[in-house]
Parts: sequence; C-alpha cells; structure tokens
Amino acid sequence: MEEAHRLGLRSLALTDRDGVYGMVRAHQKAQELGVHLIVGSEITLFDESNIILLAMNRCGYANLCKLISKGRLRSVKGMSHVSWEEVCDHAEHVIALWGGKRSLIVGDDEPEAVAKQLTEAFGDRVYALLTRHREADDAFRERRVRERAECYGMRTVAGMEVLYHMRARRELQDVMTCIRHGVSLTTAGRLIQPNAEHALRTPHGFSRLYSDDPASVERTNEIAERCDFSLSQIRY
Repeated sequence: MEEAHRLGLRSLALTDRDGVYGMVRAHQKAQELGVHLIVGSEITLFDESNIILLAMNRCGYANLCKLISKGRLRSVKGMSHVSWEEVCDHAEHVIALWGGKRSLIVGDDEPEAVAKQLTEAFGDRVYALLTRHREADDAFRERRVRERAECYGMRTVAGMEVLYHMRARRELQDVMTCIRHGVSLTTAGRLIQPNAEHALRTPHGFSRLYSDDPASVERTNEIAERCDFSLSQIRY
C-alpha cells in the first residue's frame, strides 16, 4: 500500500489466492494513506483455472467469503477448489475478471458453457481480463482473451498480475514459490516467472503498457468506481 501511494495509484485491488489474508493490514494502511482498497480474491476452480472476484459492497463481500469458505472446507489444508456453478451462485454484487495468465486452462474443452454461465450470472459485471508482462506468450494469450470477449460480448479491461511491490523483490518471490512447491531454484522451471515484470507500475507506466488500448485502461477506473466496499463497514 505504501508503494502504491508513492507511485500515485489512487486504487489498488488486493486479490490473495483463495482468501483475504492480507486484507485487514492492507485496509489499515489504505485508510492511513488515502488509497482506495478494492477487496477481492483470486479463486481456484476444479479445472485448475482461476477467476478474480471483486466485492462491490457489503453483500458482495459476504458472497465472496461464503464462496471461499466452501472451497476451503472441502479441501485439504492449503488447497481450495470451487465449481463454476458455485462461482455463479455467489455472483450477486460481485465483479468477475475472467482471463489473465492462469484463467485460460478452461476454454480448450468448454469455453462456451463457462462463458454462458458467467454472462448469465454476472451480466455487465464480468470483464475479459488482459494481462501483459513482456513474456513470449503474451500475444497468444491476449489474442485468445480478445476473441472470447468479442464472441461472448464481454468488455476488456487492462491488468497485470502483481506478485511483489517492486522489482527488487523478484528474487524473494522466486524463493518463496520454490519453498511452496518443494523444489530448488535450479529445478523450478516454469513454476517461477521468467522476468521481473510483475511489480507495481505508475499510472503513466501502466497506460504506456496499454497505449494501443486506452479504453481497456479506462475500465480499470470504471471498476474501481463500482467497488465501494470497505472493511470499515463491518466489525468483528
């Protein structure tokens, strides 16, 4: 949150995988610095693909937490899986970002069925997520996302997978990934990222990354405006 504030980011979505672990500390710092914190989570599906869900309001946060609980309670410690049907059952007051780096595993078998479920459940609250990290397969992934967006009537939104707040933390992130998977740096292969393009960017740097698609950049502001939930609205 401090780095986001330093870079001039007005809003930032925190989307821990299958949980909201860092949300309380992030909320406290966001309140202190005046950064708009968007509450969300990256949800893992049974097909091992992912979808990012963002809470629009208190009802959306409740739905998000219920969905996370379903996945956690049925899985072994450290794991979580839900179905596409369950995602759609908890869609009320939630925004869905479908696409990105790890969301395209599904789609080789049944993209139409999933897209139909998402559009019916989320309506104009589902966006096709573009991500650019200057990797060799960026263009291929983005082309697939754009094709699906056009086919299923979804609007695109620009994004990126932020894994650390500054480039200098890339090596630490690699080590933590290796610890999680029980491998060494020399044997990690594709488990770790190929470059250091997963750090926070300035608004100008982000816009420059998507200079050919300003409409998708502008939709990040649209989503931020639609998400006005804050942890200050609830208490334990």
